[in-house]
Amino acid sequence: MTGMKQFNIFLKNDKIRQYDRMALLIILLHLALFSFIAISSSIKGIRIGGFGSIILLTICLAIDYFLQRIKNNEDTPYKMAALFIISMTWLQMGNWWIFGLSSLISLLYQIAKRELLVNVNKERIIYPSILSKKINWADLNTVILKDGLLTINLKNDEFFQQLVDETKTKLDEKEFNDFCRQQLQSAVVLN
Repeated sequence: MTGMKQFNIFLKNDKIRQYDRMALLIILLHLALFSFIAISSSIKGIRIGGFGSIILLTICLAIDYFLQRIKNNEDTPYKMAALFIISMTWLQMGNWWIFGLSSLISLLYQIAKRELLVNVNKERIIYPSILSKKINWADLNTVILKDGLLTINLKNDEFFQQLVDETKTKLDEKEFNDFCRQQLQSAVVLN
């Protein structure tokens, strides 16, 4: 793809704060649950696992708080690390189904927090969904970027419209729209 014209457009993800709050709630609930398990269990290995998890989760939350509040760093990996610790604790305690559930929650959190990047090139548009959606130019009616709003209209009546994160995306709307118009016209000629 060297030398091939392409555009990378970052989309806004307005729900990141909600995802972070849900992750924090899950972590705090597990802190309480592991505290109860560590205190009430008669099995030494489970008590040690519970106390170890409490310590590690507290460290993760403290570092995350410090980086977000003091350093103003929005994208810290410490909530993800805490969710991983929760999963490993359940695995260590032998609770396979809770391990599976907490691993699924961790995976969904990671997917929800990823950067939403649309890649537009001469061959296709790659749109971020749970699995990246590859859209060929022949399958499109229109692609327009106007006033920070990306609109993708497919021939099968699917429609994507989302705000662009203009702090991460630097491109000329006219150049982008001209490129897309040219690709759409080329796709019509080829079919």
